[in-house]
Amino acid sequence: MSLLRYAPLCFGLMPLQALAEITTLAIPDQGWSVSFAAPPLRPVREADSNDHYMYSANANHFAVSLYVDTPACDGGETHEAVLNCFWSKASKDPLINQASVVKSCTQQYCKLSYDFENSFQGAPIKQKHIHFLFAYRDRWANLHAAVSNPGDDDLKLLEAFSNSLSYQ
Repeated sequence: MSLLRYAPLCFGLMPLQALAEITTLAIPDQGWSVSFAAPPLRPVREADSNDHYMYSANANHFAVSLYVDTPACDGGETHEAVLNCFWSKASKDPLINQASVVKSCTQQYCKLSYDFENSFQGAPIKQKHIHFLFAYRDRWANLHAAVSNPGDDDLKLLEAFSNSLSYQ
């Protein structure tokens, strides 16, 4: 009997973060790329037009999106300007649990995390969101990951995602 027959069962028992691999997205016509650890992703959409690039993908209930665009607000070419512009609009979303919002900035990016909380057919739904917002080579970027109803393994995967981000 072949051991390959049992391979799907083994993968089902492996923690999601154990399946993480480095994903690298080349930004068209810009000469740079973004890399991060994630489970094997299934691309959902990719679009490139002039000054705008968008990518979205998922792996079960783990979703990733990347937006690269020309600056959308005043404030210059700083990570903080990207964060302030994004948050000025996103903070108005009534599903965001404002008590869960955490913002921090480093020399490489600003990180924004928050929880969406809602219910569907009487069952509570929670989504954990993380955004990495940065300015690079005259572009603003928003790398976003989200997990629905995260368990401990999902939170470890988000941590691996966070710790692996690089762009160059």
